[in-house]
Amino acid sequence: MPPPPPAAGRRRVVKKVAGHGHHGGAWKIAYADFVTAMMALFMVLWLLASTDQQSREEISRYFRTGIMPDGELAMNGGAQHVPSIMEKAPAPPPPNQQSIEDDIKTLREAIEHVAENHISISDVAARVRVVATDDGLLIEIVDQEGNQELFFDTSSAQLKPPLVEFLKGLAPVLAARKETIELLGHTDARPFPAGATRTNWELSYERAAAARKVLEGSGVKAERIVGVIGRGASTPLVSNDPYAAQNRRLSVLLRYRPPVVVPLDGPRQPRRQLTAK
Repeated sequence: MPPPPPAAGRRRVVKKVAGHGHHGGAWKIAYADFVTAMMALFMVLWLLASTDQQSREEISRYFRTGIMPDGELAMNGGAQHVPSIMEKAPAPPPPNQQSIEDDIKTLREAIEHVAENHISISDVAARVRVVATDDGLLIEIVDQEGNQELFFDTSSAQLKPPLVEFLKGLAPVLAARKETIELLGHTDARPFPAGATRTNWELSYERAAAARKVLEGSGVKAERIVGVIGRGASTPLVSNDPYAAQNRRLSVLLRYRPPVVVPLDGPRQPRRQLTAK
């Protein structure tokens, strides 16, 4: 006997499910990741098997530092970069002796012109010396006995008004030049009293730092100043008298060359004075 017909108003719905439809496409992504990882593994194994110990060390150094060393893996030297403690800014080659002497004369005349336009600082300008060193031109503002009203009080880092005014007048001269600048403070060898928390090292640095603020506030760009250094009494101007007033001074170094990194296999050569006026 045939089955009875379905009741009126009802429809039979038949669902067809394709095979493995519950997986979707996720397995393809997982498989692609697996293949990529395997390719990377095979590449590492191939590099280890096809290179010597030196090349493996160069590859390891590259992934640690991002710098390709000088060797067979350096692509004929086209992409080499030599790292250093300090990135060296481009600098013109050092001038010859005649150019140095002309530069000293020009700088000295500029300082004298500053003093002519500022009568109150003429005494300070008279105590300025310009020296050529291997690193560049060194402008030194040298103290003298009995001139405490011009530079700074004993054991004080506060610059006296005449010295501040001189630095303000010197700032446009420095701003018009292209060299980078280092500021150095020096003291005599008189020690601080027993129990004092400061020494000549701190004092010399604080004086150089105070000069930096004056120069930057008067037009010298901050990026031009690459060093503020306290020398203490370590480099006296009068070597046979460590207590001489001339050992108290501020120095402004206009660098012909960028700072040199001291090599691990030897000390840096001492500065050699070329010309002084």
